[in-house]
This record gives sequence, C-alpha cells and structure tokens, in this order.
Amino acid sequence: MWSSADIRLLYWRELRSALRERNIVVNSILLPIFLYPLLLWLIYLGISFVEGQTESYKSRVMLQSLPEQHMYLKSELQSDEQFELKTSTDPEGEIRRGTLDLLAVFKPPEAEGEAARDNFKVRLVYDNSKDRSEIARNRLAERIGRYRDRFLFGEAKKLNLTPAAVQQFWIEARDVATGRQKGQFILGLMLPLFLVIMLCVGCFYPAIDSTAGEREKSTWETLMTVATARHNIVIAKYLYVSTMATLAAILNLSAMMLSMKAVLAPLLGEGTEGMSFRIPLSAFPLIVLVTVLLALFVSAGMMILASFARTFKEGQSMISPFYIACFMPVMFLQVPGIKFTAALAMIPIVNVAMVFREAITGVFHWPLIFLTLAVETACIVLALWLAITILQYEDFIIGSYGGNFGKFLKERLIGGGKEGKK
Repeated sequence: MWSSADIRLLYWRELRSALRERNIVVNSILLPIFLYPLLLWLIYLGISFVEGQTESYKSRVMLQSLPEQHMYLKSELQSDEQFELKTSTDPEGEIRRGTLDLLAVFKPPEAEGEAARDNFKVRLVYDNSKDRSEIARNRLAERIGRYRDRFLFGEAKKLNLTPAAVQQFWIEARDVATGRQKGQFILGLMLPLFLVIMLCVGCFYPAIDSTAGEREKSTWETLMTVATARHNIVIAKYLYVSTMATLAAILNLSAMMLSMKAVLAPLLGEGTEGMSFRIPLSAFPLIVLVTVLLALFVSAGMMILASFARTFKEGQSMISPFYIACFMPVMFLQVPGIKFTAALAMIPIVNVAMVFREAITGVFHWPLIFLTLAVETACIVLALWLAITILQYEDFIIGSYGGNFGKFLKERLIGGGKEGKK
C-alpha cells in the first residue's frame, strides 16, 4: 500500500544518514561548490606556466643568403632576446635532430618581383612535429612581417607616397554582441557539461550507499522487513538520491555563475570587460525543471545498477560505465553553432543539455522542449517500472541472486523466468 507518511519518514531518515557520511557530503555538497572554480583556476595556472616556459625559449635560427641591403633584419634578431642566430653545414639535418629550430632561406623574387629593387623571398624550413620549431617559425614570420611593412613604407616615402596611399584599404570590425550576450554564450558552452558531470557525481555515492552499501552493512534485508510496503522504501531512497543529485547540480551552477568572471578574467584578459555571466530570469523555471528530471532519470539508472552489487566497491564498478555514458555524449555538444533538432531531443541527457544551453541564451524552442520533457518523463517511468518489477523477486531482496543487471534482464525480463519471484 502506498503511504506518503512512510515515504516521508524514510526519506528524512536517508537524508539524516547521508549527512553523517563523509564521502556523500564531500561529493554531493563540497565538490560541486569548489571543484570547477578551482579546476578553472588550476587551468589558468597551467596555461600561465606553459606560456612562461615558452616565452623563455630562445629560438635557434639560421639565416641563409640574407641580402646585404637587409642586414638590418639580422641586427634586429641579434638584439632580440627570443632569438639565437646560429650557423650550420647541415641545417635541415639539425632541425630533424632538434639542435636547430628554423632555417630561413632568402631568395631573389620570381617573375614580376625581379623588377623591383631590393625585393626578396623567404622560405622557412622547420619541423612541425616539434613545438620549439613551430614556435620559432611563428616568431620569425612575425618579425619578418613587421620588417616588410617598415621596408615598404620606407620605399613609398622615397616615392613621395603617404602611408595611406600605400595601405590602399582597411578592414574595420564592429562587434554588435552585448557583454551579457557574450557571457551567456560562454555559459552555454561550459555549464551544460559541468551540470551533467556534477549531477552524476552528486548521485554516484548516494545511489551506491543506499543500495549496495546497505547490503554490505547487512541492513538491506532488515530495512525490507519494516512495517511498510517495499515500494515505499524504494521510493524514499529514490527521492533521497534524486535530491542529492539535484542539490549537487544547483550548487555547482551557483558556484560557477558567481566565480565565472573572476576565474576567466586572467584567461581572457580584457575580453571579460563588460561581460555579464547571468542566466535570464525567464529561463530559471525551465532550467530547474529539466535539472530535476535529469536527476530523477540518472538516479534511477544508478540505483538499479547498484542494487545488483553486494559491496560498495562492486557497486562502483557496475555504475561506472553508466556514469561515463551520461556525460560523454554531452562533450561532443561543446561546439558553437550546433542546432537543437528533433533527433537530439529524442536522446536522453543530450536533450536536457541542449535545452539548458539554449535557455541560458534566452532561446526557447517549445516544441523541442516539450518533446524533451516527454522523453525524460518516459525514461523515468520506465526506470520506476523496472525497479518495481525487480523488487518482485525474493532472491534479489535477500541478496542471494548472483547475477548482474544484464543477466537479470536476459533471464527474467526478456526470457520470462519466474524463479525467485514472490
């Protein structure tokens, strides 16, 4: 018999027990708050360290056949701390061995260019498989480009031409996106993936602890004998795990929104000026709704798989493939310009990520949103039906069933086996 009072009592019992478990508190509350702000900060430190190491490299460059009238370029490179000019009898061999980074071969121009005075052509020989060689190519190409511009303007001055006459045309760009739109664009790329990952992390330990953990502590069978229906116990556990998953997702979302600008400012520099990392108020109800539905679906899947485990460690191994399958598809959606289609709306988890992404930017495709809600609801109903069906088998309840979910599905649900059914 369904009893809301029993479900409520058992639900609060599960929540109180969770607050006494260090792993659950860390993974469902503390980790969502601090993980990704800290992770982004560590990424910034890593990028800064790599850039610092790169800037400290001296590019080993050899100049070959540099014309006498352009020796000023050689003087510039000799005074540049980022370059070390070298000579070699086998420059290409040294580039392959990594003892030389770049060879710049200066050649006379071809065809019409031969008629112009002091023209030259440069061929840069480097090894694209070596970072130092690639860096040297970029550095020298930039220096030669700047030298070329000065040379051209100097020649134009001799012909009484102004810089504007030499320039001929200019390209101007004007960005019409507001700071708020830029911030929402960045949030739309990052938050859906973080939301799914943290939601899965938030329900990972509670799902295992409330099933395999109970069995390992030998309290599962005792709990199933209390004076209430088994499905009341399962629903209470299910609501508890879903609550922890939703809590983890919302805490992570809040932490990311509060810290996003401060964390990204060192990475983007002046690009974050005027940006506003805020979600439109009109999107909050939809975001909360799809987050709850996603939590209900993921929690059901993890609990069903963990229920077949006899120990906490075994539960981890059973849930891990499902855990990875939840967020791996979302990683491929982190591409600007991808469109929300009916096909994506039919894929669980992916559809929620797309709804979340578009809602952040203030875009609402209501037919696709309703299709997403219908698909997620159908998945939740299917998972609950599966859980109730599994509970009908006595050997599963007492823990004597030795198979996994795949074996159970094949032998008893698809095969129609009745053994062990109460």
